[in-house]
Amino acid sequence: MLKNTLKKLQTGIIALFVVGLSIVCTGCFTQSIVIGSGAAGAQEETAQTWFLVYGLANLSQTNIPAMAKGANNYTVTFQRTFVDGLINYLLLSGLAGPETVTVRR
Repeated sequence: MLKNTLKKLQTGIIALFVVGLSIVCTGCFTQSIVIGSGAAGAQEETAQTWFLVYGLANLSQTNIPAMAKGANNYTVTFQRTFVDGLINYLLLSGLAGPETVTVRR
Protein backbone atom coordinates (compact mmCIF):
# COMPACT_ATOMS: atom_id res chain seq x y z
CA MET A 1 0.00 0.00 0.00
CA LEU A 2 2.83 2.41 0.84
CA LYS A 3 4.53 1.61 -2.49
CA ASN A 4 1.35 2.50 -4.40
CA THR A 5 1.02 5.79 -2.53
CA LEU A 6 4.65 6.72 -3.19
CA LYS A 7 4.31 5.77 -6.87
CA LYS A 8 1.19 7.98 -7.21
CA LEU A 9 2.97 10.84 -5.46
CA GLN A 10 5.98 10.51 -7.75
CA THR A 11 3.76 10.44 -10.84
CA GLY A 12 1.88 13.52 -9.63
CA ILE A 13 5.07 15.48 -9.01
CA ILE A 14 6.42 14.60 -12.46
CA ALA A 15 3.12 15.57 -14.10
CA LEU A 16 3.06 18.88 -12.21
CA PHE A 17 6.64 19.62 -13.30
CA VAL A 18 5.87 18.86 -16.96
CA VAL A 19 2.68 20.96 -16.97
CA GLY A 20 4.44 23.87 -15.24
CA LEU A 21 7.35 23.71 -17.65
CA SER A 22 5.05 23.69 -20.66
CA ILE A 23 3.11 26.70 -19.36
CA VAL A 24 6.23 28.74 -18.68
CA CYS A 25 7.95 27.85 -21.93
CA THR A 26 5.01 28.96 -24.05
CA GLY A 27 5.39 32.50 -22.73
CA CYS A 28 8.02 33.57 -25.27
CA PHE A 29 7.65 37.05 -26.77
CA THR A 30 9.51 39.57 -28.89
CA GLN A 31 9.00 43.34 -28.99
CA SER A 32 11.01 45.62 -31.30
CA ILE A 33 11.32 49.39 -31.13
CA VAL A 34 12.78 51.33 -34.08
CA ILE A 35 14.71 54.48 -33.23
CA GLY A 36 15.22 56.95 -36.11
CA SER A 37 15.15 54.99 -39.37
CA GLY A 38 16.16 51.73 -37.72
CA ALA A 39 19.27 49.60 -37.94
CA ALA A 40 21.28 50.04 -41.13
CA GLY A 41 24.10 47.62 -40.36
CA ALA A 42 24.60 44.22 -38.84
CA GLN A 43 26.37 45.29 -35.66
CA GLU A 44 24.56 44.26 -32.52
CA GLU A 45 25.02 44.01 -28.79
CA THR A 46 23.05 41.75 -26.47
CA ALA A 47 22.52 41.95 -22.72
CA GLN A 48 20.14 40.51 -20.15
CA THR A 49 17.92 42.45 -17.78
CA TRP A 50 16.81 40.63 -14.62
CA PHE A 51 13.45 41.17 -12.93
CA LEU A 52 11.91 40.17 -9.62
CA VAL A 53 8.30 39.16 -8.96
CA TYR A 54 6.97 38.98 -12.53
CA GLY A 55 8.69 42.20 -13.60
CA LEU A 56 7.60 44.42 -10.72
CA ALA A 57 11.17 45.21 -9.68
CA ASN A 58 14.44 45.38 -11.62
CA LEU A 59 17.56 43.59 -10.43
CA SER A 60 19.57 45.08 -13.28
CA GLN A 61 18.98 47.63 -16.00
CA THR A 62 20.29 47.65 -19.54
CA ASN A 63 21.82 50.94 -20.69
CA ILE A 64 20.39 51.06 -24.23
CA PRO A 65 22.04 54.38 -25.29
CA ALA A 66 25.42 52.95 -24.29
CA MET A 67 24.71 49.79 -26.27
CA ALA A 68 23.80 51.95 -29.30
CA LYS A 69 27.21 53.65 -29.01
CA GLY A 70 26.03 57.07 -30.16
CA ALA A 71 24.09 55.84 -33.21
CA ASN A 72 21.03 57.88 -34.16
CA ASN A 73 19.36 55.02 -36.04
CA TYR A 74 19.03 51.65 -34.34
CA THR A 75 16.56 48.92 -33.41
CA VAL A 76 16.00 47.66 -29.87
CA THR A 77 14.55 44.17 -29.40
CA PHE A 78 13.21 42.90 -26.08
CA GLN A 79 12.82 39.15 -26.09
CA ARG A 80 11.87 36.38 -23.69
CA THR A 81 13.56 33.34 -25.20
CA PHE A 82 13.07 29.67 -24.38
CA VAL A 83 16.21 29.77 -22.23
CA ASP A 84 14.91 32.87 -20.40
CA GLY A 85 11.63 31.07 -19.73
CA LEU A 86 13.44 27.98 -18.52
CA ILE A 87 15.57 30.05 -16.13
CA ASN A 88 12.42 31.81 -14.94
CA TYR A 89 10.74 28.46 -14.26
CA LEU A 90 13.74 27.05 -12.43
CA LEU A 91 13.89 30.17 -10.23
CA LEU A 92 10.46 29.46 -8.72
CA SER A 93 8.41 30.47 -11.75
CA GLY A 94 8.40 34.24 -11.62
CA LEU A 95 10.33 35.04 -8.47
CA ALA A 96 13.25 36.12 -10.64
CA GLY A 97 13.75 35.99 -14.39
CA PRO A 98 15.74 37.41 -17.28
CA GLU A 99 14.80 39.18 -20.50
CA THR A 100 17.20 39.44 -23.45
CA VAL A 101 17.77 42.94 -24.89
CA THR A 102 19.43 43.33 -28.29
CA VAL A 103 20.47 46.63 -29.88
CA ARG A 104 21.17 46.44 -33.62
CA ARG A 105 22.82 49.42 -35.36
